[in-house]
Amino acid sequence: MKKILMIIMIACSQLTFASTTEGLYVPLQYDNHYLHNHQKIHTDYISVVAEDISFPDYSQLDLRQKARYEKAVAIIETVLNSDEFKRKVLSYKRSDGSRLYQKNYLWSNKAETLTNEEVLSVIIRGDEKMRPGTFNEMNINSWVKKCNWWQRAGIWCRKVIGSTSPSSSFMIKHNWKFYKNYETHQMVANIVHEWLHLLGFLHGNENMREEVPYVVGSIAGEVAQQLLNE
Repeated sequence: MKKILMIIMIACSQLTFASTTEGLYVPLQYDNHYLHNHQKIHTDYISVVAEDISFPDYSQLDLRQKARYEKAVAIIETVLNSDEFKRKVLSYKRSDGSRLYQKNYLWSNKAETLTNEEVLSVIIRGDEKMRPGTFNEMNINSWVKKCNWWQRAGIWCRKVIGSTSPSSSFMIKHNWKFYKNYETHQMVANIVHEWLHLLGFLHGNENMREEVPYVVGSIAGEVAQQLLNE
């Protein structure tokens, strides 16, 4: 019995630290003074490399959403390299007014906290643990999963939009339950969120909505929506 409970605890812990949970509202607020005084943002360029994408294609609905997913992947490079995205990542401020992210460190390295400028640098550098040596690249290896009927009662199939195992895999898993209704900009937000885990930005136990994956993913989705509406 103890062994079973331990397995359940480990599974829940993994979902907590590297997943996107349904229904978490992410308020975006910015330091307008910073935005006004930093009009030009100079950083390196990051390329998006779609390496392996698996998407269900059994019906017209699947094909429509697959086209949206492919469009999301295609637009991410423009989003991440846009001045709008960079300024918002740099000027983001938490609910306490500080221009910092919650849990602003990589992996479990609490001794080395990151400023917003350093967070942006980590993103543009694109140093994924399980894809060493591919700097300044966002490598996308993803699987949009349809849960079988015997899996649908499980936590992942019911509640989790996407997940990764950043210390052991470079794959991103998305939940078809949500993706079957997602617009392109929502897919952008979730893809970026999950990819940020692969860089070492994990979730903590407090104020997840103010952490790098949720905030930066939301910013990416917001910028993507603006671009798609132009």
